[in-house]
Amino acid sequence: MPEKEYYSPQEIAEKFNIKPRTVSAWIRQGKLKAIKLGDLWRVHRSDLEAFIKASQNVQKNN
Repeated sequence: MPEKEYYSPQEIAEKFNIKPRTVSAWIRQGKLKAIKLGDLWRVHRSDLEAFIKASQNVQKNN
C-alpha cells in the first residue's frame, strides 16, 4: 500500500500517540505547515517529515 500524501491532525496524533489539539496548536503556531481545505486541515507528508527532522535537530542541540 503506498504512503498517503496528506494527513489529518487526527491521523498524525494517532501515529505519534499525542492529542489532536497538540497537532492543531503546532499548525496554528506555524511550526507545522498545513493547508486548509474547507474546514479541514491537511498536512503533506513532506511537511510532516520536515517537522520531524527539525524537531530531532532541536533535541540533538540541547
